[in-house]
Amino acid sequence: MKNKKTYAFMLVLLVTITIGLRPLINFKVSAENPAEPIFEGFTAEGYEDTNAINFNEETEITVKYSVGRYVEVEGINIYGSGSGLNITPTEGLALNFSYSLKERTYYEGSFTLTNLTRFRGYAWIGDITNGTIEDLEVFNHLEAWHYLYVNEDGLPPDFSDILNASTTFTPGVYRATANKTDKPILAVYRVYGGTPSDLITLVTSVYRDKIINASLNIFNGDLTVVKMNFSEETETYVEFNATVEFSHRTLYFCANNSFGWDSWESSLNELHKSLSIKALYNGYDFYSQPTLEDKLTDVDNIRLNITTWNTTEIETFGINYYVEESAENDTIIVPWTEVQAALNQTYNETNEFDNIDIVREYIISIGSFSAGNILFYEAYNIYYDAYYNETNGNMRRLTVYDSKPNLFLYPINNTYTNQNNITFWYTSSLARGDIVDVSLDFGDGSPFENLTGVITNSTYHIYPQVTGDFNATLNITLNIARETDVDILVFNSIYTIIYLDFEAPLLDILDRTNNETDIVDGYVELYFEYSDAYSGILKVWVFWGDGSVQNVTDDGFAYHHYTNSSLYTITIMAEDLAGNQHNITVIYNVVLVTPTSVVPTPLAIIPAIISLILVGYVVKRKKDQRNV
Repeated sequence: MKNKKTYAFMLVLLVTITIGLRPLINFKVSAENPAEPIFEGFTAEGYEDTNAINFNEETEITVKYSVGRYVEVEGINIYGSGSGLNITPTEGLALNFSYSLKERTYYEGSFTLTNLTRFRGYAWIGDITNGTIEDLEVFNHLEAWHYLYVNEDGLPPDFSDILNASTTFTPGVYRATANKTDKPILAVYRVYGGTPSDLITLVTSVYRDKIINASLNIFNGDLTVVKMNFSEETETYVEFNATVEFSHRTLYFCANNSFGWDSWESSLNELHKSLSIKALYNGYDFYSQPTLEDKLTDVDNIRLNITTWNTTEIETFGINYYVEESAENDTIIVPWTEVQAALNQTYNETNEFDNIDIVREYIISIGSFSAGNILFYEAYNIYYDAYYNETNGNMRRLTVYDSKPNLFLYPINNTYTNQNNITFWYTSSLARGDIVDVSLDFGDGSPFENLTGVITNSTYHIYPQVTGDFNATLNITLNIARETDVDILVFNSIYTIIYLDFEAPLLDILDRTNNETDIVDGYVELYFEYSDAYSGILKVWVFWGDGSVQNVTDDGFAYHHYTNSSLYTITIMAEDLAGNQHNITVIYNVVLVTPTSVVPTPLAIIPAIISLILVGYVVKRKKDQRNV
């Protein structure tokens, strides 16, 4: 019985321990060596904005490491040589706990840089002797340490020249044909005060950041290390070179020795903070354009060509595009869409540097769109997971035109005329294609006239001299050749209605018109009516015979006042839309009556004078009587 209880207790205890340790067990399984210190980088006072590796003396360096959060690490030291560091891991510079984040715990520590310094990390669990050393690779001629170089210790290599490559508009960027065997590319560096036996290393990579990381002994592949060869010695420097081979569109490189990496500023001949990394460029470039040089129409399958120079087979090209309905309506009818291009052809051509460029052309087909639609697009390139835009964000614009020709036909529609010999003339505006057939239907039952190839784009036709309307229609057929070698016939037409009218309008003078033999006051009134049975009235005018003309269109009454006596011929003219006229003439004799003038004689004033004398006498007599 006791054995059963003991077994049960042990089973419960085992389950409890297993459950309690499960998170720790899972973490240890998931991490390769969580106790190993991982270098997270460093900062240098005064160098915060640069990727520096060469420093001045007395620069304060702050180093940062991390370890697994749940492994109960007691502490982290950095050990090595230079700047007061100890080569014994257990007696190295102790870093201080900084913070924990997710599954990592971070430590930091600072020291003053006094000379060439190398260091590694050391973390321990429990006793300080129970430690784990940071795992580093051996890089070129140096041992597996992180190196900090001091400018005052010695001089790093200085880039001098690159042979069989051309300069570009960008300083530090050179252009050459990739893997050109007849003229190898040589990178040339100088070491001032050096010796021919110095060990100079050239490091190349398709990634600039990989070289910067390598200067700190952080390696994650994609690096090529080449020992440079002695080539020349002078009183002031020793020159080294190395062959550069690359099959990419851009290759970065920098050289180093035991005193640091190239950080020279060539124009100032002095050392700067950051690495002097150069770039070798193989003439890479690309641009896009429609495969059709003419305007794109609604019957075209829109195809774009992306032409590239000196790209590699691993690269991807394509376009991003969207479509708006029209210039007047910016509604997006096709949302942002990405389409990858397909390689169409590869060939070589000689560039302006007499080098051979590899040209690759890619084709994209996105279908057809309606007339008036607007296509916005930009070409892109994906290279080593990096995304590049051909247009640097500026969208290209393509307008989809109407495949049908835009036509104009003269005489214009709704033309009225009293001539039966009509001259026709037309124009056509084509987005693209060739006119293969032109015909004109006069609308009077006569045969169509073939105007194909007529240079003047004109003809004339004699209609029957009968009042009536005729619908003349111009028909044009285009041949639009598509890139698929399939011809498309596009048809369009335009019509014009011609009204023939050979009858004059009706015009009458009404009885209300004053018709005295003589007009004594100069005032004349005209009442009239007019109409046209077919085409309609264009205008009605009254010519008063004294130089005055009055437009009375849409009126039935007119009046005029003469200021001089004379015999006047008045003409009323009615004209219809076809040009037919009807005139009526009225003659008036204007005899203005002048009133007789009365001139006073000298004797006529005598009665007035006598009257005044009598009035004065009477007034005086009345005054005298009041005084008595």
